[in-house]
Amino acid sequence: MTRKAMISILSAILVLMLLVVGCNNEDDTTTPSNNDGNNTSENDTNGDDEPAGLDPLTEEEITLTYAAWTSHDLQFHLADAFMEMYPNITVDIVQLEQDGWNDHLTNLASTGDLPDVFWYMGNVDVPIRNMWLGDFTEYFENDPDNDNLLDTAYDMGYFDGERKMAAAAAYLPYTIFLDENLFEAQNVDMPSPDWTYTEMIELIEEMTIPEQGIFGYNTFTKLVTMAPIVRGDSFGEFGWDGESYDLTGEWADAVMQHAELVRNGNHVPFFDTDEAEAAFGDRLLWAAETGRVAMQLDAWWTVDLFGTDTFTEKGIKWVPYTVPRGENAETLNKPAFIDFASISAATDHPREAYELMKFMGWSREGWEAKLDAFKTLEHEDGRPMFPHPDGLPLIKDQDIWDELRTLLPEGHYYDDFLERATHPIPLGGAAAPGFSTFLDEVYFGGEYGDVEQAAIDGTVNAHDIAADLTEMINDYYHRALEELFY
Repeated sequence: MTRKAMISILSAILVLMLLVVGCNNEDDTTTPSNNDGNNTSENDTNGDDEPAGLDPLTEEEITLTYAAWTSHDLQFHLADAFMEMYPNITVDIVQLEQDGWNDHLTNLASTGDLPDVFWYMGNVDVPIRNMWLGDFTEYFENDPDNDNLLDTAYDMGYFDGERKMAAAAAYLPYTIFLDENLFEAQNVDMPSPDWTYTEMIELIEEMTIPEQGIFGYNTFTKLVTMAPIVRGDSFGEFGWDGESYDLTGEWADAVMQHAELVRNGNHVPFFDTDEAEAAFGDRLLWAAETGRVAMQLDAWWTVDLFGTDTFTEKGIKWVPYTVPRGENAETLNKPAFIDFASISAATDHPREAYELMKFMGWSREGWEAKLDAFKTLEHEDGRPMFPHPDGLPLIKDQDIWDELRTLLPEGHYYDDFLERATHPIPLGGAAAPGFSTFLDEVYFGGEYGDVEQAAIDGTVNAHDIAADLTEMINDYYHRALEELFY
C-alpha cells in the first residue's frame, strides 16, 4: 500500500470517528478549547497532513546495541558521531561475521541479547518467524525528517500495508555496466542515459559477434527482476504492486526473453562450464575480465572493482548505466539492493533505538557522518578505506548527493547515473514476507524444477505456468503475514 493510499484510509477513519463522536455528544455544547484544542492521538498527524513530531529522547544514561554487516570502521565512525549528538547514549557495536548472519542473530535472541537495532540478512521470514521485529510505526510516521526520504523508500517495510516494522538502511542500485572501449572498437554508439529496455535488448543482440567471440551480456543481476519493475511499474519483483503478485505479464515475458538470448548465444557461456573453457580458455575466468562482453548486469558496488588494474590494463572500460526505463513506464522505479534494519521487539528503549536506526541508515546527520568517513578513513598503510562511496543516499538533499558525486570518478556517466537513480525498489526476499520461502520451496525446487533453467532448456514455457505460480506466491505471502500478525 502506498503512502498516499494510507493517508486516504486514515483520513476516512478520522472522519468516521468524528461522526461517531458527534452523534454521541449531540447535546454537548462544549467547545474544542475544553479539550486543549487537541483532537489527535499520539499517532495522528496535524491538520495539514504534516507529521506531528516526536517526543524528545531520554536524558538518562542508557546503552544501545547495534549490529550490521557494513564495515566495522564505518560503524564505529557513525556511532561516535551519534554519541556526540547524544552524550547520554552509549552505542555498543555488536561485531558479527556476515557469514551465517541470521544464525548469529538467532543465537543472540535465544539469550535475550538481540541488538536494540539490527540488520537482518535477505529473508525477512526469519525475523518474522522469530518475532524479532519491533513496530515503530508511531515514530516513523510522526517524524518530520522522513518527508525527505526518497519517495519509494518511504513505503518500504510496511509488511501488511499499515505497520512499519523495517526500514531501508542502505541503498545500492542495480547497475548495467557497458564496456565503452568495446563499443568504440565495434563502431557502435553508446546509448543515451535515458535508454529504454527494448534498446538494451537490441544492443545485446547487436553487440553479439560470434566470429570474434564477443557476447552481448553477462548476468549477475537478472532481466526477470528488472522487467516487471521498469516495464510494469511494479513495487517489487514478480509484478508486486504492494498488495499482490502477478507473474502473468512482464515476469513471464522476461523469463522467455532471457531463455531465448541464452539459446541464441547472446549471453556468455556460464561460469565453470565446458562452453566457458572453449570460449575463454579458462572455465573459471569471470567473463567481465575478458574484454569480450558488451554489458555486465551487476550492482553498484562493482564500480570499485572495475576501476582496478585488472581491468584497465586489459583495455576494459566499464561505465555505469541505470537499468533502462520501460517504453510505456509511468514511474522511474528501478531495482536495487536494499538492506533493511529494524528495532528489537524487546528493546527497553524503542524511541532511542529508532533514532539510532535512522542515524545509521538514512538521516541527514548520519549521511554527513558517512561522507566524512568515506573521505577520511584509511587503512594502516594509508590507502583509502573507501575508494568510492558505500551506497547512495536514501534522502533527497541535493547537497548530500552533490558531495557524494565528488567522491566518484570523473565523467558524465556518473552524473547521468545519479540523476536517474532516485526511485529504488527493493528485492523481494528482504522486503516481502513469504517471498524467499516461495523461491526455496517452489521457484527453484518445486514441481517445475528451477523455473528459469527449465525455460532455457525448453522444458517449461513461463507463460503456461505463470498463473499457477502467481496463485502460489500470493498464498505464501498471506501465510507469512498470518505468522507475523495473527
